[in-house]
Amino acid sequence: MKKGLVLATIFALCSTMMVSAKEFNDARWQWFYSNSDYTGKVDLNTLSYDPDTDTATAWAVWVRTTGIQELISYKIHFSNNSLDLFDMNTYINGSDEIKRSQNFNGQNHVAAPGMGDEALIASVKGLVGRDAKLADYKKQKADEAQLQEQKRIEEQKAAEKKAKHERNRDILRGIFGI
Repeated sequence: MKKGLVLATIFALCSTMMVSAKEFNDARWQWFYSNSDYTGKVDLNTLSYDPDTDTATAWAVWVRTTGIQELISYKIHFSNNSLDLFDMNTYINGSDEIKRSQNFNGQNHVAAPGMGDEALIASVKGLVGRDAKLADYKKQKADEAQLQEQKRIEEQKAAEKKAKHERNRDILRGIFGI
């Protein structure tokens, strides 16, 4: 009876430990790349896009076949297909305990063709709606520039009209000696 109780307790503890282990399988994590060495997933809850700089921020996890999981924060530069790396937390065998934490202080690298980083950029690009948002932003900026140009032209015409009026007034003053 004691052995059964001890085994049940051990089983319950192991089950609890498995549930609390670091998992990247819930709905917030979307797969974007796999090969024989690792799988990449992006965190949908941390995505953001800034059309002014044409950059996105994201957290992604690289689940390696060796049991190591690397959770990394990125700033993605769409204009040159590069990434800035910031914080990286390394987990082992699904543990919640961070085994190693590093800050790369925005170290930049260009994504290699056909590799995981390139897939991350493509995935984030689609998930944040980059192409549509950038097109809207550029259209908005073009519309603002057009309005500014129209305003400048109107101000120039008003100034020319005022100058012409002043010239005519000066001519009339000269003729009538006013």
